[in-house]
Amino acid sequence: MDIRRQMVVRAAELYYEEALNQNQIAKIMDISRPTVSRLLEEGKANGVVEIVVHSPVRKNPQLSSQIRGKLNLRDVMVVAGIFDHEMAIKKCSFVASQFLLSIMESHYTLGISWGPQLAYLTDILEEQELNNINVVQMVGCMGTGNSIYNGLELAMKISKKLHGTSSNIYAPVYVKKKEVHQYLLQESQIANTLKEASEVDVAIMGIGSLMNEKSTLSVTGYLTEEERQELLSLGAVGHLLARFFDRDGVEVQLANKYVVSAPLDSLKHPKWSIGIAASAYKAESVLAAIRAGYINTLIIDEALAEKLMVLI
Repeated sequence: MDIRRQMVVRAAELYYEEALNQNQIAKIMDISRPTVSRLLEEGKANGVVEIVVHSPVRKNPQLSSQIRGKLNLRDVMVVAGIFDHEMAIKKCSFVASQFLLSIMESHYTLGISWGPQLAYLTDILEEQELNNINVVQMVGCMGTGNSIYNGLELAMKISKKLHGTSSNIYAPVYVKKKEVHQYLLQESQIANTLKEASEVDVAIMGIGSLMNEKSTLSVTGYLTEEERQELLSLGAVGHLLARFFDRDGVEVQLANKYVVSAPLDSLKHPKWSIGIAASAYKAESVLAAIRAGYINTLIIDEALAEKLMVLI
């Protein structure tokens, strides 16, 4: 599905399923109102709009609209239906891949993290020929030998599909010694990539939670159970870009665990800062990330959406 058709689908969903007016849709999609009108006309002409909106993955427009309004988000997509955790991640990642193509433009920089959400997204992302795209690795490498946890490999794969380039961080995500950490941050290639990571047009990432002992950081061995319990005792609830944060979005630091990644505050500046998450246990970390301003666009499953509605 090409970019124009994705825009037609999204405009139709917002107009027909969520009953938003064209001015509201223009603000959400960052386009002019006349462009919205043209997209809706195209939807009728090319068969996207009949009695229902044709979308590859069914969404819950009511929950999407409620969460968008209550949390003042730029856009929200809730995948309809109840699935096991892995299937929910796959469906959310599919929606994220389609949404990403609908907003990417030539000359954009795209910042990415790593994890199962980004791995699925990378695998199913359709090729698009854009001009002067740069994909920026926002988090250091995890030496697991598994591409799910290798942001460097994911950045290169996505850049190839978008006919662009990639900027990479050739350093581990965590180091134990402050002196080593300072040395790495001063190394010119790493410093330049982290600077680019703080200036991206679009950032897309999975939102991690500390409420489950089988989180990505835990299963890779980068976070021991003792460290997880210590973080919980310090009030931490989740993580983004391998950085831990509490209910207010304030970063929580462990001793002797120095992070090589873009700072959390860098997520407040992209035009689109997209968070992907699935499963109800992530609700607290997702809510904290949103209220801290790290996420302005949310793609989640229905179980997580319903839990969020309870919390807000």
